[in-house]
Amino acid sequence: MSDGRPRDARIPDEKRPKFEELTESSDSPFRDWESNELFVYAAAYGFDQGLRTEMDSAGHALFQWNQLSDSQDWILKSIAVKEQEDHEVLDDGSAIDTISREYANGGIERLYQKYVGTGDLFIELTDDVMDLADT
Repeated sequence: MSDGRPRDARIPDEKRPKFEELTESSDSPFRDWESNELFVYAAAYGFDQGLRTEMDSAGHALFQWNQLSDSQDWILKSIAVKEQEDHEVLDDGSAIDTISREYANGGIERLYQKYVGTGDLFIELTDDVMDLADT
């Protein structure tokens, strides 16, 4: 990425085990997903749910930004444009980085809580999609 983003997408150290459990557990709907795939999903989910969460630390490099596909990158850029309500953010890699990581931070927390909770994560996510279709 040559848009000014740092090399790595970083997450707080305490979120790393949540990403790992969600991508490695046999009963997780995200099993066998790559970290960057779950990050983009968590950011989009966090954005949809209004879960932008500042980070106290960003100690763990989850993946390198250049590992994103074009479509994944544009999902994150679209979130940044919508958040800032200004297309000029597309020229500000640092802002895209911050916005993406903060929504992924909130999104992964909610997804993980649903995963370890008493409900069925797949059904709950399906319900979330159906709610979107109704709006």
